[in-house]
Amino acid sequence: MAILFVALITTGLLCQAEPVRYPAVANQQAPRSVYPLALLEQALAYSGKGYQLQSSAEPMSKSRAMVFLRERQEIDVLWTMTSVERELELLPIRIPIFKGLSGYRVSLIHQENRDAFAARHAPVTIRRLLYAQGHDWVDTKILRLNGLNVIEAARYDNIFSMLQRRRVDAVPRNVLEITDEASLLTAQQLVIEQNWLIYYPSASYFFVNSDNQQLAIDIEQGLQKMLADGSFEQLFQQFFSRQLAELKLEQRQIIKLDNPLLPAQTPLQDPRLWYYPAK
Repeated sequence: MAILFVALITTGLLCQAEPVRYPAVANQQAPRSVYPLALLEQALAYSGKGYQLQSSAEPMSKSRAMVFLRERQEIDVLWTMTSVERELELLPIRIPIFKGLSGYRVSLIHQENRDAFAARHAPVTIRRLLYAQGHDWVDTKILRLNGLNVIEAARYDNIFSMLQRRRVDAVPRNVLEITDEASLLTAQQLVIEQNWLIYYPSASYFFVNSDNQQLAIDIEQGLQKMLADGSFEQLFQQFFSRQLAELKLEQRQIIKLDNPLLPAQTPLQDPRLWYYPAK
């Protein structure tokens, strides 16, 4: 009877748990894909509410996920780079989950094109090269607004195919994802460029539907508690310290770009929230 009672209580608690649906992660091995889930799970646990994360049935493109979130269908939360347009359509939790590293870009290049990115070149020479990005990425707009030449790819894999065929000079990638990508692309003669770092201020947030105020409050309160007790930084280092050490950002020449799409409400003045490469 005691065992049955405990089972009934446990079943009742699980039934009361409120699901929080998110877009399915396509690559369960990629730290940048898994980290937001670990962060979200811990933040929701810190909120003290009975939330339970639940994956969508299939992975989806960022643009499709945002449509579903606006319509409150299939998902309740997603994470993506912010912009004025996105903050008008969705409700952001303004704590940058990647500490601003979404705006630090190192390029993948063809190994036979290293000389085009030699350290002796002037920044203007690097800016004149031809880059590839995804068709629905905020980064694509930012690079173009800064005068860089960008070719769009409809699919993620097409970006690297263009680079392999030398149709473009480089593919700027988020510093938190490029090392894992490069390890999978060596057979295609694609390598990490070693001398340059493109930077623009940016933030990737958790977003919820604009009507889902309570979920936004609970996520934000959980993240604030993690910032206060150090568990946010601990989790970040656990996932990304190796990649950042390998890229040696502090030794690279920086090309600074503007980000006209960055909302004015971005908390750039709060040093707790951002990563600063050591000099």
